[in-house]
Amino acid sequence: MEPASLASFDPVYSSDCVEFFPFDDSQRFLLGTYQLLKANGEKASDDQSLTSADARRIGRLYVCDAQDNADGSMSVVEQQRIETSAIFDVKWSYNKVNGKALVGLALSDGDMAVYEADNTSDSQFLKPLIKTAGPTSDSSMCLSLDWSNRLIQESQPRIMTSQSDGSLRLLQMRESGDLESSEPWHAHGFEAWITSFDYWNTSVVFSGGDDAVFKGWDLRMDPVGSSPIFSSKRHVAGVCSIHSNFHRQHLLATGSYDENHSVGGGVWRLKWHPTEPTQLLVAGMYGGFHILDVDVDGLERSAKLTTSFMEHGSIAYGADWCQFNRGPAKDWLVGTCSFYDHLFHLWRRPAIGQR
Repeated sequence: MEPASLASFDPVYSSDCVEFFPFDDSQRFLLGTYQLLKANGEKASDDQSLTSADARRIGRLYVCDAQDNADGSMSVVEQQRIETSAIFDVKWSYNKVNGKALVGLALSDGDMAVYEADNTSDSQFLKPLIKTAGPTSDSSMCLSLDWSNRLIQESQPRIMTSQSDGSLRLLQMRESGDLESSEPWHAHGFEAWITSFDYWNTSVVFSGGDDAVFKGWDLRMDPVGSSPIFSSKRHVAGVCSIHSNFHRQHLLATGSYDENHSVGGGVWRLKWHPTEPTQLLVAGMYGGFHILDVDVDGLERSAKLTTSFMEHGSIAYGADWCQFNRGPAKDWLVGTCSFYDHLFHLWRRPAIGQR
């Protein structure tokens, strides 16, 4: 089943991450972008190296609403834009922290920034709250982040970040509003593309790197100088995505360039459905966007491809489910974005009987 686009939006810069607001029955979403510039200010070529010293990376965060129109169509309405360094990842804290809705941004300048949402203003919906004090090493970029409080209400949640120098860093929010940083530790031989908490046991975190290794770490042990609790080489290419299933314990999805999830072009992002344990949204890089129905009952996991969205013309990077379903049908609103053609699309997963 290939649904059609309901609405699109051009953020001008290359788009690589999207996250829907997880509160207030909202269809608001954040769109993170990335633009590589040469030293003279011109756009760099698509194959410009990540480690190029003469390149500058800028970004823009958009706050947008997926608007339902009276005629049944949809529109994307921009509410706010924030100029930043390039954005590699955006993640909401799915539990409010001391009554505040918070979101973290992984940035190319090496910092992780936290913003606070203010529902009293559309044009000033996000306000900067705090950021880390710098990269983990010279020229290191922050590539991903995750919050510890997906399933557990915490007044001082922890945030894990992964960096382009292969390191991981644990941050703790304090009552003072500061971020206390642990000493980063070297986790991967190349870029640490992704990190994720085990939401059922947040003493355990996972990481994946361009060295094609998927690792687990126990935070109850000082990870600096320690070995991981496991190191899996089941993937044979860079591990780019990890997502712990927050509906069912001991269920985890990982994605790589290696096509273990065979969707035609590698896997950059994986997102479990907000309410349905078996539904997995996949950003398939050169193969478009897909929804898999995962068998969670047997000992051997299997995944059936049920829906594909193929209207993007470039690398499929960012994808998320709207966190609320306003209609009575079992369809579901999805947002996806692609890189070089810098496009965002809204579409709906068809209802079960229509797939």
